[in-house]
Amino acid sequence: MGIQLLTDEIENLAREISDATGESLIEVYRQALLERKERLSGVNLTPQEREARRKAFFAKLDARPRTQDTRSWREIEQEELYDEFGQPFG
Repeated sequence: MGIQLLTDEIENLAREISDATGESLIEVYRQALLERKERLSGVNLTPQEREARRKAFFAKLDARPRTQDTRSWREIEQEELYDEFGQPFG
């Protein structure tokens, strides 16, 4: 007797992603697990390591080719994500 690990909801979601991307169901599951693992890899970071990752991320963005907008990515982020009181929009 086998054990069914997938609920109908999980299987339907995986099939939707598979149809949209052209990936096999196995690849959809593998990619989801890899992405989750990557997100969790930062859980045990010290505040200094987290800050270093954040700075590296913004440095990478700043190194990208510029558009007509002369603001830094940080300035754009602040303007588009936060109101004049520093509170997130939404």
